[in-house]
This record gives sequence, C-alpha cells and structure tokens, in this order.
Amino acid sequence: MALYSQIWLYVNTVLLAENTTLETAIEGDIPDVFTNIGDWVGITKAPLVRSITAANVIPLGGVEFDFEKKMLDFEEIEVMMQESGSGKKCVTRGYVTAAPRSSGVGQVTTLSFSFKGKPTAFI
Repeated sequence: MALYSQIWLYVNTVLLAENTTLETAIEGDIPDVFTNIGDWVGITKAPLVRSITAANVIPLGGVEFDFEKKMLDFEEIEVMMQESGSGKKCVTRGYVTAAPRSSGVGQVTTLSFSFKGKPTAFI
C-alpha cells in the first residue's frame, strides 16, 4: 500500500520514466498595494504562469525527450502532470526556458529542464 503520492510527468504524451525530481508552481510578478492610511491593503492582479523544473537521468541509450532541440526551435510543447494518489491532472502548453546538463564523478548524468506555460490547476 502506497503512503505518499508522486507526480508523473508527460511531455507531448511521452512519459518521462527517468524523471527524478519535479517542482512546479503557479507564479506571477504580483505587486503589493500600499496606502498611507490603511497600511498594506492588498495586491494588484498580474499575469500568471505555470512554471516547472525537473531533472531526468540520462540512460545510456539517450534522452527520453530532446528538450534542447525544443528550446532551440522555440517549439510549444504540452506538459501533463498527474498525481499518482488522487489521479488529479494538470495539463499546460508552453515553452522550454532552460535545458542544463550535469555530470560528475560518482554521479549519474542528468538533463534538467525549466518550462513556462499557461497557468492551469490540478483538477
């Protein structure tokens, strides 16, 4: 019996089975509104974005998805995240904004990526 949920990550319907970490958030550059009389009184609405950062182990046979090419081509991609416990899904479309690789002695080689897309929720 599972005690904790994981998030499965799909890019253009490809399951990233080698994914090791995932962080996602709905973000915006939301400014505070201050007044002389009421002290802090709220915020100003601003555009929102769904951000995703993930790291994938690179198998000897190669990467599961070519994030570098998608970034170089400015190609819009679809990302779906699904919680393993509740089954809730978040589907968004957007762009790869970074695709770093890392490697070191005694470490696996990883290809990470950052993504910015439409601000959709898990439902």
